[in-house]
Amino acid sequence: METTNYVALKTPIERAGSEALNELRVTVDYQKAGYNYFSGNFSVGGVFVYLTPVRRGNGFVSCTMLGKQHESGYKVLMKQLSRKSQKQINLVAEKVLPYAQQIADLYSEGKHSEVYNLLKSIADGC
Repeated sequence: METTNYVALKTPIERAGSEALNELRVTVDYQKAGYNYFSGNFSVGGVFVYLTPVRRGNGFVSCTMLGKQHESGYKVLMKQLSRKSQKQINLVAEKVLPYAQQIADLYSEGKHSEVYNLLKSIADGC
């Protein structure tokens, strides 16, 4: 099953000195538990939805790794797991990806708390 979807943003995200990010990459994948080297915080393992603004063209995908949250994206925990399960990843992807355009619309309007609430309401059904 496909676990990544690219959808157009209503309002492209402008970046200084380069072209605007005009799509949102919605990816469902597993991340194992562990400590973050940059923040020193412990992260739980599980199935996450990664939201990343990107620009695609000429066979390349361009994104911003560091910077403001709306430029670099963020992740939302959907289901806590102790180890990777492709079945669980596919289950979450089946529920989340149909909402990808709605998520992108809320994201481009800067309604990040509504994006979080929508994803959490979907997660309750997983």
